[in-house]
Amino acid sequence: MFLRARVDESGKTLAQLAAEVNVSKSQVSTYLAGKVPTQQFVAALITATVPPQLRERRQGEAAGMLRDAMRPPRHTGEVLTPRLPGGVVDVAAAQARQIETYDRLTRSLEQQSELRQAADNSAKLIMVLLGMIYKLQERVTGLTAERDQLKNDAADTEVNAADERLSRALSQKEEAQEELERAEEKKRQAEALSSRLQEQIDHLTDELDRLREPNSPSHESVPAPTQPAGGPHSGADRAPRDAEGDDIDAALARVKAVNDTDDDTIARISTELGLDPVAHGSIPDNPTTGKNDTDNRSLEQLRAAAETAEAREDAAEAAAAYGALARASTRLLGPTYPDTFARRYKHAYWTGKTGDAAATRDLYAGILRDETTALGPDHHETLETRHALASWTGEAGDSAAARDLYAALITDRQRVLGADDRNTLLTRHNHANQTGKSGDPAAARDLYTALITDNERVLGPEASGTLNARHNHAYWTGEAGDPTTARDLCAALIPHHERALGADDPDTLTVRALFARWTGEAGDAATARDLYTALITDYEGALGPDHLETLTTRHNHADWTGEAGDPTTARDLCAALITDHERALGPDNLEALAARHNHAYWTGEAGDPATARELCAALITDRERILGPDDPGTLATRRGLARWTGEAGDPTTALDLYTALITDHERILGPDDPGTLATRRGLARWTGEAGDPTTALDLYTALITDHERAHGAGAPGTLAARAGIARWTGRSGNPADARDLCNALLADLNGSLPPSKDATLDARHDQAHFTGEAGAPEEARSLFEALVPDLARLVGADHIRTLWSRHKLARWTGRSGHPAAAHALYGDLIKDQTRVLGADHPHTLTSHREHSYWADKASL
Repeated sequence: MFLRARVDESGKTLAQLAAEVNVSKSQVSTYLAGKVPTQQFVAALITATVPPQLRERRQGEAAGMLRDAMRPPRHTGEVLTPRLPGGVVDVAAAQARQIETYDRLTRSLEQQSELRQAADNSAKLIMVLLGMIYKLQERVTGLTAERDQLKNDAADTEVNAADERLSRALSQKEEAQEELERAEEKKRQAEALSSRLQEQIDHLTDELDRLREPNSPSHESVPAPTQPAGGPHSGADRAPRDAEGDDIDAALARVKAVNDTDDDTIARISTELGLDPVAHGSIPDNPTTGKNDTDNRSLEQLRAAAETAEAREDAAEAAAAYGALARASTRLLGPTYPDTFARRYKHAYWTGKTGDAAATRDLYAGILRDETTALGPDHHETLETRHALASWTGEAGDSAAARDLYAALITDRQRVLGADDRNTLLTRHNHANQTGKSGDPAAARDLYTALITDNERVLGPEASGTLNARHNHAYWTGEAGDPTTARDLCAALIPHHERALGADDPDTLTVRALFARWTGEAGDAATARDLYTALITDYEGALGPDHLETLTTRHNHADWTGEAGDPTTARDLCAALITDHERALGPDNLEALAARHNHAYWTGEAGDPATARELCAALITDRERILGPDDPGTLATRRGLARWTGEAGDPTTALDLYTALITDHERILGPDDPGTLATRRGLARWTGEAGDPTTALDLYTALITDHERAHGAGAPGTLAARAGIARWTGRSGNPADARDLCNALLADLNGSLPPSKDATLDARHDQAHFTGEAGAPEEARSLFEALVPDLARLVGADHIRTLWSRHKLARWTGRSGHPAAAHALYGDLIKDQTRVLGADHPHTLTSHREHSYWADKASL
């Protein structure tokens, strides 16, 4: 019974005790059930379950009980033990429980008495210190006046001595104020603990009354514990150079000694009550049950609720449950108690799982403040929390801040753990990634180049950290403008992944997807399409058809199908993908919204701008509802709406849409964002299409300066702006200048890595057109004859751009003196336009008019 009570007081489980006392769990259970234990077991269990202040007392009690158990009374001869009636056994058990309860009650009364003495000491100190502070203020005033007087008519030594006395008095006043605050806090702590103990005393008293036999003395006869000795500690006096100051120092020393003693008392009793002695200043008042309380459950109940939610892997429920547990633990045990830290980590973890990156970041920031204070800045858990804070800062959208947090952490981890520690290398990995995300892909590429060397040396060439660094190195190489090298890096990495992880490992498939992407970006859209086709099959086999990665791969396959010259199939692939996205992930899933955006794009590219416009209009409504009007995805769809409105034959409305969009783009993303500059290019184009080519030319000219400053002379946007200048120079009445501008642009485009397919094809179209307008129709015809088959190969025979260039080929064929050939070309074109665009499409109607015109010219 005695040992069982010690275990219950400690709150430890049998498994925990077994590890601490070096016996099996079953053996612990056997001893606690009544088997006489060994002296070694008793000593170990007392050490494991009893606070240091009580161990000597409990060891003495246990030793006496063990002696009695090991040496029972001797009897002469053999005596049969009579079978005791059940009532006798019950009485014996009740008496044992009564003794145990009495013992616990006595200790609680002793603790309460000590706390009351501490509170009384603090109350007396408060009165003494208030008087001392008042006297010290008078002393400071007097010494200030004395020093000022001495400055006028005394020697420097006297002035210096007066300054020393004044400084000493000011320091003493500050120290007295600090001790006053300590005394006030100790009084509050002692009263709060005493109130907590009173509840325990009342409970034990009731329990003792219930167990006591009718004729036993009442609890009122329990002798009260003697009051612990208290009072100020004596201190030695110093030499009376500043006698009054010496007296004050002595008094402050005695005050500090009393405060220290009371602090020790409160810390010891807090430990005995199972509270964190570091956080005993946060001991709450008695719990209330008012209607304003949000949660009155015990820590055990809150812990059980949190673990249940965690077992269900319900992120929202687990985050809420661990949040309640962490708050209660902070209130009851203090923010720096080990269990509190563990619960706060869980709260942050599950909050992150809900997708609320900003809230997760803020939770880790709070943990870090307390860890730095409680554990120190170089503690491994403090460093890990700094890593988590940097990670969630990036997840919350602030890559620049995350980059800087990682940079500072690298320095500290190298100093504390060493440059080759795995955690240091991981921090370098994440720092490089956030450097790229913050807008510097070239620096990220170079950081990964250095990291790969160190990872291979420390971890090995096929360790996961090394493979991940090589993957990201390839990614940021491509993002830095070198897709060809990125493609080759991925191609070299794939065999390592397959050998180390297996062909169907998700990381292997991710590298293959990156290889497909950079293959397309390097100018080989058809191969990229085929690579994604194979990937879809492998993703479906490894992860299932509804997995997000599988659906994303289908999305990319659709895009590269369109880029390879088949916008109609790309449109249909996107339509099927939308259905599967909405079924698997819900209609409001971000990937489903992206698929709808691309479906609208390829619908327009397939020659149906009116339907593309309607699809964009419907998508904008949903994106604003789900993501908000300022989300970049919402802005991109608004840009699509403006473009397809113009392509559908309404340039004036397109111009208005672009005008409104530019204001929002600049406000949300800034003037140099690629989306903002693309919107400005759209505004310039549709300004010209709406009938003002001169203003369009001016807008493109201004764009060149901003494009080159923000992104460089060879950036795709810069080249697109140059194409706009060439086009609107020609349409402003200067076709020869436009032709020359196109020639210069094509030279630069052909020298780019890789050459920009769309910009090159557009520039070749305008080059041919303005060559004819400048007076060389035969040369224009030859240029279009070369362009049409390239368009059919690169963007598709039925693409609207291919059909429009066939229209230009037929026209310049007629204008170069071949009307019959022009008539024949238009006859073939009308059949394809009717099939692809419809009989009433403006382009089809234009071809009918040209067909008739050249029939007349050829006298057909």
